[in-house]
Amino acid sequence: MFYVNDHHYTIKDVQEQFRLFDQIPYIRDCKNHRLAVCLTDAFQWLSLLLYIREKGASVFPIHPSTPKDGAIRLAEKAGRDLLFFQTLDTVIDLSSVRYEAAGGLIQMSSGTTGSPKIIERTWRSIEEELNSYVASLPVEQGTSSIVACPITHSYGLISGVLACLKRGVEPIVITNLNPKYVIKKLQQHKKHILYAAPPLLHTLSRLMRNGEQMDCVMTSGTVMPSNWLNSIKAVSQKVFQQYGCSEAGCVAIHSELKHPSEMGNPLPHVKIEAGKEDNPGEIVIHTYDKSVYTRDMGYIKEGILIFLSRIDDTINVAGLNVYPHEVENILLDEPRISEAVVYKMKNKLSGERVCAQYVSKEKIEEAELRDWCSRFLAPHQIPLEFKQVEEIGKLQNGKISRNQLAELHI
Repeated sequence: MFYVNDHHYTIKDVQEQFRLFDQIPYIRDCKNHRLAVCLTDAFQWLSLLLYIREKGASVFPIHPSTPKDGAIRLAEKAGRDLLFFQTLDTVIDLSSVRYEAAGGLIQMSSGTTGSPKIIERTWRSIEEELNSYVASLPVEQGTSSIVACPITHSYGLISGVLACLKRGVEPIVITNLNPKYVIKKLQQHKKHILYAAPPLLHTLSRLMRNGEQMDCVMTSGTVMPSNWLNSIKAVSQKVFQQYGCSEAGCVAIHSELKHPSEMGNPLPHVKIEAGKEDNPGEIVIHTYDKSVYTRDMGYIKEGILIFLSRIDDTINVAGLNVYPHEVENILLDEPRISEAVVYKMKNKLSGERVCAQYVSKEKIEEAELRDWCSRFLAPHQIPLEFKQVEEIGKLQNGKISRNQLAELHI
């Protein structure tokens, strides 16, 4: 059925869990409840998810590291009336009201451009995504999905676990994210597609010894720096990238990634609109029942969706657009810089100005950075302010909020 770290769980193990769930009224009668689930046991969580989906009920997964008060707050915000916290024995009743709701999966948006939103998707929409995803995924038959990212989020849960089960292959869920352990699992399962976030993929690429190699790698969630991609490609047979959003799931896959901004070909179950190369526009996703305005800026070139920036992150300098990732890639090519982020601040003269934070083990004079950037960037793209920091602040999900950095800018 699936693995969790070194433990193999069979279909009989899952069926035994189903029989256990049948004995628990809150779970057996889950169609009469809106469940929030924050379980530390990954096997129990996946079994419960499959049970809830089979029942056609509604579930809101919460990351297992979330403390009790935080989990209660999230569950209440999502309108859940029951919360399973850490174990099935700890059931927190949040409301005396019982809802009749269309079954589905509830997710939180990333919150990179504001407060996270509650997103609810039906099981039908997820099944449509899975059919389209599996038909488009460019891997050989029998390839295992190694999921080294949260299985409470759609990337790890739907694309990683459920899509692998849909292909008739046993997924390997990794909750021990020690890079050396992940490498060991990659070597044990030679024919694999690894689902992970760009920072972990980059770390793995730097730790690979001579002769060690990853098979297929999938990245998603945030655009990685170009030098990271080159490092990952050097130790991988194939590097893929997928693009999507909480409201629609995965909608595009790139099977021959050459540049981080290339999101890939739209999946057959959706239609994607965007601008043109000389006139980028908002990326809009059309599914069978809705249109999702992503607030992402991009365009389609030769059938490939190209992502430029979040609209809220795009910097308008005297009428000219600056896309943060383009500037960040140049800064990261400076050998002494290990991490960089570019964001906007208000400017009385030009409307907005380009600012940058960077991490370096040694002091770098601003004049040196300005000279470096002037070799590769147009004048309006060069940051007016550079700030060296020990660490760039991130959200709990590991992503960077440029809005938050601008608010904390001193």
